[in-house]
Amino acid sequence: MSAAIDTLAVPAPARVPQAAAPPRRGSPGAALLAPADRWRRRAFRLLGPLARPYLASRESRVALLGAFTVAVAFAATALSPLWLLALSPLVFGVPHLLSDFRYLVVRRGLHRRPAVWLGIGVPLAAVSWHPTVAVGLTAVLGALVVARTDPWKRLLGLALWAAATSAALSHARLAGFAFAHAHNLVALALWWFWRPRRGRWHWLVLGLVGLATLAIFGGPATTWAGAAAAAGGPSHHPDLGAFASAIAPFADPALAWKCVLFFAFAQAVHYGVWLRLVPEDDRPRPAPRPFAASWRALRAELGPVLLLACGAVAVGLAVWGAFDLAAARDGYLRLAFFHGHLELAAAALLWAEGRRLDSAPA
Repeated sequence: MSAAIDTLAVPAPARVPQAAAPPRRGSPGAALLAPADRWRRRAFRLLGPLARPYLASRESRVALLGAFTVAVAFAATALSPLWLLALSPLVFGVPHLLSDFRYLVVRRGLHRRPAVWLGIGVPLAAVSWHPTVAVGLTAVLGALVVARTDPWKRLLGLALWAAATSAALSHARLAGFAFAHAHNLVALALWWFWRPRRGRWHWLVLGLVGLATLAIFGGPATTWAGAAAAAGGPSHHPDLGAFASAIAPFADPALAWKCVLFFAFAQAVHYGVWLRLVPEDDRPRPAPRPFAASWRALRAELGPVLLLACGAVAVGLAVWGAFDLAAARDGYLRLAFFHGHLELAAAALLWAEGRRLDSAPA
């Protein structure tokens, strides 16, 4: 019986071989960054226990990165302030604009709301044609109008906007001076409130910024920077021209020079906040991310078209600066004038809607 059953049994169907799936190819950017990741892993292994707090604690890591940023910015301000003012926008300007847009707009999901494009995007486009503080503040107005908020918050925001706009219209030059310096500090304030803090590590960064400011306005930094500028000779430094008169509109040359130094320092810290501190604090996982993984996340969030466009602009500014450094710097500043108002408008929108800065949508 068993033999008959075996004879009548239906043979198992032959297994059809499946074609092997093609290997997944990473992006060229990730491949280029792979050696940097290998060297970083080797460095962490060599440091051993010393690297453990850096890797495990976001608070201490961000504080150390911030302290390093402030120290480098202050050293560059004291040793070569004019070159810092000329070169840092051409090197870090476009990447920091991209980071600004990524963390304030894309990571918050604001780019998916047509009303935001209308209320904030249109005024920011108008700033490119008429770069004044009063025109830029219309982006804040648009943010308050389209915000999904309570009536009392909208009315309070509109009252503050009206007061600021009135001051900007009646004292245009003073408003330009105040905005030029304040926008560098807005990034520091946004980073300070980006997420709830654990411990007091973040006070280290703020304390160093305060000490550097005291050294610029009342300490030896002014003397060091003046000696460094004189040693190089005026022909070896880029001409600041009208830009210097905008950030330091004072008849007293000593006070004007201190304002120029403070702007150079604060601008460098501003770049560091957007390029290092905010990305570290906005990341969901507290551990540091490899360079290749950071590139893949950047490409996924912003898309290759925007990255290629920004890369082309950055390269174009660098080439332009090789022929005319002062003109390239001024061209970048005209291009980037909108982003200070973008920071204010996005902050006003998030405040009105009661949204935390660290609450990025999935």
